[in-house]
Amino acid sequence: MAYDCETALLASKLKDELLVHPIILSAGSLALSIFISQAVYSTFDWRPVAICVSSDILTIGLDHYKDQAPSLVDALNNASTRVLQVFYHARILLLLSTTLLCVALSHSPPATWMITGIFIAPALLWNTPLSIRIPGHSSQNEFRTEKDQQKPEGAFVIKRIPGMKALFIGIIRGCGTFAVVHSILASSTMPPNVQDNMFTSTQILMWSTANRTCHAVMADIRDFQEDWENQIPTIPVLLKSVYKTRILLTVIHIATMISFLQNPYIFLASVYAIALVWLLGDKTPKKFFRFSFHSQTIVACLYGIVESFKYLAHTHKFL
Repeated sequence: MAYDCETALLASKLKDELLVHPIILSAGSLALSIFISQAVYSTFDWRPVAICVSSDILTIGLDHYKDQAPSLVDALNNASTRVLQVFYHARILLLLSTTLLCVALSHSPPATWMITGIFIAPALLWNTPLSIRIPGHSSQNEFRTEKDQQKPEGAFVIKRIPGMKALFIGIIRGCGTFAVVHSILASSTMPPNVQDNMFTSTQILMWSTANRTCHAVMADIRDFQEDWENQIPTIPVLLKSVYKTRILLTVIHIATMISFLQNPYIFLASVYAIALVWLLGDKTPKKFFRFSFHSQTIVACLYGIVESFKYLAHTHKFL
């Protein structure tokens, strides 16, 4: 009975990590890619949306799948059907995402292939030891853990570059999403009328990168205790304080608000983000941190609702 209960809990945890989490986070890319298409280019195209969503599921899902490899080995040794079923569904999800990505890329210009590769490669190699010697990089540093002893001498891991993890995520998820949409729509649509648009390309690019970077730091706050024990050099670990990290995030969000004070959507999203910075901590259940990722999703929904009402009002006016 105890074993069955333990297996059920493990299966539930794996389902959340391997299936629910990638899908929920990919919903953010779904909303953002549609939002950029409409707000900047005043159109909708399935290709950038499919590329962004499938890339999200593929990179996040594969990273989590590799992290849970020991659980898969245990399940195979113990013939745990319930756990093995979760891994089977995770493989199906990864396969479907890969297929969708390939189909979307096959209908996209060559520039999109290159841009997708540039942004997806670091994500796929996120936690993979790379046998590249970095000048001045010593394998005997303060962040070297027991797991590092198993890595090839001179290897480094992108995820473990001190203080850069969140910035890399911000660039990959913020700049990457915009770059994919731009590579497809910039050549196939009329140039955006900046005067008529609430959002400009520069605004969305800067805001998305800052927003995604701050979300990544929030995830590091969530994992602070675990990262501190393993001495993973995230920003909260480097600052040695969740409180100092909250101050830093608040300053960044306030700077974003001031930079785009004329845009009520970005202002609202920044207020929402600041509230979650102080409501969520390292003792908060992990599932609640997903709300911090969706400040842009909320903006996309509000923008869609407002624009829909404008369209209906304009249509009614001429009836």
